[in-house]
Amino acid sequence: MERGSREADGSSTKSPTVVAGASPGIFDEQKFRYSGASAAMAFPHILGVALGSNSPPKMRSFAYNFGIRPEEASNAHGFLGNLISEEDLGFFSGVYFSILGPISDVIDPRIYAQRCRDYYNSSGGNAMAFAAVAAGVAALGSFLSPNRHSRESDLVQYAKAILDDPASMRLHGIDHIVAWGMRVLYLRATTRPSNAWIASCTQMHLCEAIGLHEEENIKKMASIAGAAVLGHDADRLRRIFWISWAGHIMLSYEYDRSPVHFRVVTCQSIIPVSGSVADQFVQLVQIIPSPNSPLQLKWHPPAPSEELFERLKVLGGLKTTHPFLVVTKADIAFCFYRRLYQLKIRIPDDVIKLVIDSGNAAVEAAEQQANQGRLFWNVIGSVFQYACILLAIDTPTASVHIGAAFKGLENLVKAADTGLTREALSMARHLLSLNMAKKRKELAQLEAVEADYQFFPAQPASEINTAVPDIDWGVDWDQFFIEPYLSMLGPDIQV
Repeated sequence: MERGSREADGSSTKSPTVVAGASPGIFDEQKFRYSGASAAMAFPHILGVALGSNSPPKMRSFAYNFGIRPEEASNAHGFLGNLISEEDLGFFSGVYFSILGPISDVIDPRIYAQRCRDYYNSSGGNAMAFAAVAAGVAALGSFLSPNRHSRESDLVQYAKAILDDPASMRLHGIDHIVAWGMRVLYLRATTRPSNAWIASCTQMHLCEAIGLHEEENIKKMASIAGAAVLGHDADRLRRIFWISWAGHIMLSYEYDRSPVHFRVVTCQSIIPVSGSVADQFVQLVQIIPSPNSPLQLKWHPPAPSEELFERLKVLGGLKTTHPFLVVTKADIAFCFYRRLYQLKIRIPDDVIKLVIDSGNAAVEAAEQQANQGRLFWNVIGSVFQYACILLAIDTPTASVHIGAAFKGLENLVKAADTGLTREALSMARHLLSLNMAKKRKELAQLEAVEADYQFFPAQPASEINTAVPDIDWGVDWDQFFIEPYLSMLGPDIQV
């Protein structure tokens, strides 16, 4: 969080109020710093309290190293107005809030607009973390706009430089978490999976470093003077945590990598509000298995496959209408299917139907988004994955949907004809060719059997009837292959 008096000189003359209670950690309200109660830097404070000190030591990294080298120096980042005018910032921010705002509902648009005006009127001041937020918002707005800003890449690098600055690690706040969230979204939309996942991990670690995962800390942050002016009320802080968490879990599960795990999460759920679907996005992602998810199944399935079946059924029960959420729901269903596929087990027909229904809805939603120029990362990815999954299911029920999935993928390539989209279409077609070759080989094997039939003259009906063995039809056929009936088949039978 940006706090005027502290950021003006980079320090505080007030003694920090360090609170230790039922929480498993300690929160320094002055520095917005959180650590576990057993941390080395917290122990002098804990010991001071135990020894009866009225002014226990600050929570600092005493003796963490020798201090024989200076810390990394901070860099000058300049004024955001040198890259983008206030008018252009307002325009591209508007694009962001109209398209991504309802999903990634971490910023109040009105308070953001006021902070932008204050920033430009003061020529930047010391609000560098907020400048990173604004640059990230503008870059995403430019990405989603039919006419991108000429310095979109520079805006991304400007925000990155601030976030990577040593000062950001020493004096981080809520704005740093939000700015990292903007960076995660931009990386997810433009670059490789690993880059977005690592940035998302950093964002989660910052949430813990500040203590945003604990409700007690959220209430303290929201009660600090000036928090409301910055838009950091309790509900907004909860949104920042849960939306960031949901994005991180989705990235991790999709990439099959380990997510950041908090020891405990007491942050309350976000409240549904008009014009926002963020709560629905979080609910969808909470279906993904995660130690920090509040969603618990009504029973504990004995096998991983059974758990995935149950989670798919819970997912199928959630109704979504926003195109982004329809596609997200399908992506989660595909994540579950890929794990079931690796288990090499038979998947029940009702579960397959849930996957196919989600995929069909995703194709329609993806084309709708593309037609509106909203080229979200999961628009192309979901349809490509659906095409692959239909080929993997490899049943007549799935095959009837392959044509629509491929047609949808082709339409998306037309909407954004790039090297990556063409590569995806080419790979899908290659996999289809492999599937067809496999079926041709199987058909050829069956035809070879048919071609090798031996000719036998037809027998008269009377002869066929006399050839039927005289079997006791009162046999218990359910037990036919169990003694004592095995003897009926002769001594050489093996089971």
